[in-house]
Amino acid sequence: MRSHEEHRKEASSPLKFSILTVSTSKYENREQRDITGDLAEELLRRSGNEIVERDICPDNPDMIREAVMRMVRKSDVVIVCGGTGIHPQDLTIEAIKPVFEREITGFGEIFRFLSYSEVGPAAMLSRATAGVINGTVVYLLPGSPDAVRLALERIIIPESAHAVWVARGYSKKR
Repeated sequence: MRSHEEHRKEASSPLKFSILTVSTSKYENREQRDITGDLAEELLRRSGNEIVERDICPDNPDMIREAVMRMVRKSDVVIVCGGTGIHPQDLTIEAIKPVFEREITGFGEIFRFLSYSEVGPAAMLSRATAGVINGTVVYLLPGSPDAVRLALERIIIPESAHAVWVARGYSKKR
């Protein structure tokens, strides 16, 4: 048996997830439906995980960082949807990457690789990444429902228990 398969057996599941949607328009108009956040919540619940918090914040680095740090304290995994492109208002990466204790660069590489088969060369415009903050794995995703579905179904749901377990030093607890 390979090492990562042994690790997966040791990792705990279900996990506690928080979901943050970064969108100024949705923040300012709370009656506007958060399709991306709804999809993330549905997929995570369907896979047997728990949602401990869900929120929306504008494209404001201080507010993004504050929300993520609040969520980190109560979650195993934080999913941030939006603000990862190259538009001048896309500030999620700038807000969160500096507080990563460790960056999981492979996540962004695999995400863009898988995205390429769906959207072609436009996949290179995504700056999606992931990292660890205080033993919590934080994924920074594009805001499109298709991108979130791809990331959750193909990468995050299958691998997060293992990632959290390793990030916590082969421990199920903080």
